[in-house]
Order: sequence, then C-alpha cells, then structure tokens
Amino acid sequence: MHNDNEQLISLVCGENIGSTWLNLVDIVLSRGALDFDEGRERIYLRSVVIRSLTQLFPDIFIEKYGKKENIDAMIDLMFHNKEMYDFDVVPSFSHGGQSYYARIKNWKMIDFVVNRLAIIPESKKAVMSFIRKEDYEKVLENPKDDYLPCITTIQFLLVKDKNNKNYYLNTLFNARSIDVYQKAGGNFASIALLSKIIAEKLENKLNMPVLTGFLDGLIADAHIYKETLDDAKKTIKLYKENEKTS
Repeated sequence: MHNDNEQLISLVCGENIGSTWLNLVDIVLSRGALDFDEGRERIYLRSVVIRSLTQLFPDIFIEKYGKKENIDAMIDLMFHNKEMYDFDVVPSFSHGGQSYYARIKNWKMIDFVVNRLAIIPESKKAVMSFIRKEDYEKVLENPKDDYLPCITTIQFLLVKDKNNKNYYLNTLFNARSIDVYQKAGGNFASIALLSKIIAEKLENKLNMPVLTGFLDGLIADAHIYKETLDDAKKTIKLYKENEKTS
C-alpha cells in the first residue's frame, strides 16, 4: 500500500552528463519536498536514479550553466587535493578528511580496477569503495563536525560491442547524498574523467579500443539548499529558454 508521505523513485536521463545534471536539478525543483537537514532548510527527493547515455568531459552544458569554481573544486578533490574541503555556501564540515584523490591513490584503486578488468573483463568486482573504518570512528567521535564521502562506491563494467571490435566501459555510482545544484555537475564531470583514465589504461592492456559508455547512479538523497534555490531556478529557466530556441 502506498503511503502518501513516501516519495516514489525518480528516474532522470540525459544524452550527456550536462543535460543529465540539469534535468536532475529540474526534477528536484519541481518535485522536491521541503525539509530541514541539520537545521538547514532544503528541498529533497529520495532514491533518484540517473542515467547519462555518454560520459564525456568537457561538456557543453556544464561549461555553459555550471559554476566553474564548483566544477573545478570537485575535480580538484578527485585528482589533485589530498584533503577534503566543503565549498558549499554554508560549509557543513571542517577541512581535514581524506579526499577522493587521497583514497584512490593511497589504496591503489585505479590499479585494482584496471588489473581486475584486464585479467577478467567480465568481472563485477571492479569497484572503488570510498568509506573506511576510520570514517566511522570520526563520525562517532564528533557527529556534529564529521565527514563521510557523498559518493560511496563507483563500479566499472566492461561490455563488448556486438561486432567484438571494441569494449564499452560503463560506470555506476552510489551516493548517500548529493547537493545537486552546487555539486552534482562536478561529481559527474570527475567520474567521467576517472572513467576516461581507466578506459585508456585498459586499452593498452587489452589491445582493443575501450570507449566510455553510459553513466548510471543511485542517489539516496538529492537536495538543494534554500541558500541556492533562487540561483538553481534561474539556471533551469535559462537552460529551458535557450534549448527551446536553439
């Protein structure tokens, strides 16, 4: 029996990561419920599934409608900066936690994924898991100023095309929570760049072209905070107006 207080699963699709990101922002704006998250007012949707048919970056829509500083910050946390920091307009945690970059590097996750798929291309174990024992300990020590990665896992799946001439590398992620206006565009961009790196390394090992395929994701809690609601609405309004006339 359906409970009126429960939200149904939402499916968001796009041709590319930019349109998928903007469609995600749009559906949260149009269908999101009002709530408070640790004292901050926001609108949210639960159990949102996204699919981008491609995962290429740079992306025309992210470049046109995204905030460059936010996109750059998320890419920095995936590929350059060892410490996690919150670039939210109202930061919710202090600097100091290990970034995605540090976790990927220290735990040799790219090597693991590439070696696994090079030896067993059909493997379903090519998974990057970003939460470790130390994260749980820190949350228990200081639950009002903790850090737990928003992206919890990223999985990579190789699929041969029908003619056996190349592979496609499809990517799936799970997120416990995402600020879809400020951060999802950067999340999608950084995952797409990570997929490209892995695809290129696999090409060398498999001696066969490896193309990046779709990007799928499950977001347990997709939200937009009150402080950025007006900006999000303006961005989506501009996007819809421009795409109708283009």
